[in-house]
Amino acid sequence: MDLGLIFSELNNNSEYRFHLAKQEPGGTRPIDVLARSHEEWAGWQVYRGTKKERFVKDKIVSFAQISGTKFLFGGVFDITSRDSKHYEVKLNSQFSELIGRLTIDYQGDNTRGTVFTPDYIFSHSKVSSLSQYSYQGERFTSYDNVNHSFEVMSIVIKNELNDWKVALSSVFGVYLLTDTKTGKHYVGSAYGANGIWGRWSDYIYGCHGNNKELKELYAINTRDYFEKHFKFTILEVLSSSLTPEQVIQRESLWKSKLQTVKFGYNAS
Repeated sequence: MDLGLIFSELNNNSEYRFHLAKQEPGGTRPIDVLARSHEEWAGWQVYRGTKKERFVKDKIVSFAQISGTKFLFGGVFDITSRDSKHYEVKLNSQFSELIGRLTIDYQGDNTRGTVFTPDYIFSHSKVSSLSQYSYQGERFTSYDNVNHSFEVMSIVIKNELNDWKVALSSVFGVYLLTDTKTGKHYVGSAYGANGIWGRWSDYIYGCHGNNKELKELYAINTRDYFEKHFKFTILEVLSSSLTPEQVIQRESLWKSKLQTVKFGYNAS
């Protein structure tokens, strides 16, 4: 679909600049920021630049990179004030109903640049899709595919994404937490109320899940460390009809296989 059919009034070089926010290598994904917090996403629009101003016009049309050439609409922002380093911005109501729903396929320069004139975007982009609902986080695909960062799982659980909640609440299981900075692992099990969902919620809201060595790590490094370096993986999905003792037996087997008592974060 032609971008002009929806955004025709934004194709005005004298008023607007387009911001295609991209992920830095190893950095935070823009779509995760957009899904997590509108205030945090606004913070991605305030950097002025060092050698020259990024936004020379007072209206910013923002997009968050999904991957490759796909970008998700993040809203129109007004620059309300400027200083030597930053802008102050305010979300404009223009097209706010399309935030997190409209995706463009951008075929222009996609190497370093992030700020473009409207006419350049309109001549190098088309509407890729328009979703019924605003993006709130990744969709659940399968238990085997769960290999997600703390940041992504935080969005899933705090937004209570229904497909994830139904899938993870309905099963017990053995899971793996990985510290990507040190390479150390923690094997845990879920067999209480709401299954894996309930257990992982403990980590998202409290980080350490009341585990001895993770509590010690948290006391030293605080929440920021977990958000930056921890990943969630499911090792084994188990029936919710099993007893706690049966689930713990499977957990012990995985600890033995992965040697997480000797080399990881499991205390025993």
